[in-house]
Amino acid sequence: MNKGIDIGIIGAGRWGPNVIGALRRLPEVNANCIADINQSSLDQLENRFNGLRTFTVADDLIKSPEFDAIMVCTPVTSHLDLVEQALLHGKHVFVEKPFGQDPEKCTELCEIAETKKLAIMVGHVFLFNSSILELKKIIDSGELGEIQHLEAHRTNLGPVRKDVNAVWDLTSHDVSVFDFLLDSLPESVSCLGSRRLDPNIEDTSYTTFRYPGSIIAHAHASWLNPRKVRQITVIGSKKMALWDDLNLEHPITIFDSSIGLEQAYYSDSFASHRLSYNRGDVTLPSFPTNEPLFEELKHFIEVIEGNEINRSSGRYGVEVVRTLQVADKSLEAEGAFINTGR
Repeated sequence: MNKGIDIGIIGAGRWGPNVIGALRRLPEVNANCIADINQSSLDQLENRFNGLRTFTVADDLIKSPEFDAIMVCTPVTSHLDLVEQALLHGKHVFVEKPFGQDPEKCTELCEIAETKKLAIMVGHVFLFNSSILELKKIIDSGELGEIQHLEAHRTNLGPVRKDVNAVWDLTSHDVSVFDFLLDSLPESVSCLGSRRLDPNIEDTSYTTFRYPGSIIAHAHASWLNPRKVRQITVIGSKKMALWDDLNLEHPITIFDSSIGLEQAYYSDSFASHRLSYNRGDVTLPSFPTNEPLFEELKHFIEVIEGNEINRSSGRYGVEVVRTLQVADKSLEAEGAFINTGR
């Protein structure tokens, strides 16, 4: 790497400072400039990071020839305009999830990037979590057998958002993981929600995705819950697995548990079939842990330099947005299953 990569960051809110901190640990990256309309937030960052230059106008970074790439860490409603302007000014773009609120516009931006030979990467950070990558290996190995369904829980007491509902905020993580683990996209979506904190925004949601092969994946998300939970359960025909992001020592547990028909028992009707319950060993796979955000941003740099294939591309992000849009339609239809058109 002969030349350092100059990156400008837009957004000094909750996530922007984490991005700056991670970027500054990459030796080939220069991440010394950030823009935000909130001067108070910029002042705090100037005190936190040495040599940081701050701007109150995003265009100062987007239009400057100084930068090779732009990081968009702003509310979702501003993503598409900022990504478009960055691409039109010849910048690679990293945009936090979800990509945007309009899948058609997201697709248009992907086409612009491809024409200009620029990269768009969407911040689906769990695709870079070593425990999710390990869970994917376990599923692909066949150890769990045929996957029957998945269930995710992502709850906490806040933080409450005003720009998007709990589905777009939290379940966007889970659907990106479901797509990754299953190597497929939902065919239909059902979503029910509750508005207790704001009459216009769902703070709690229950979303069900139907995947090819009759696989059901369900996601519960809430900002209004006393417990912080980040879990995914995978039910297979042979074994079951639990992923717990808050269990730092053993994030994956495999249960040698299943239910089947007792083959030695003869019956002439399903009603009288005898079920066999298998409760075997519980195993805790050992694998190296990592820092997902750091790995994600390192991957972005490798993508820019042409060394790696984009694992969370704009095209991948478009499909997540398309699914979330269908979830919103289902919310309006009081939980009816709506086809995604795939």
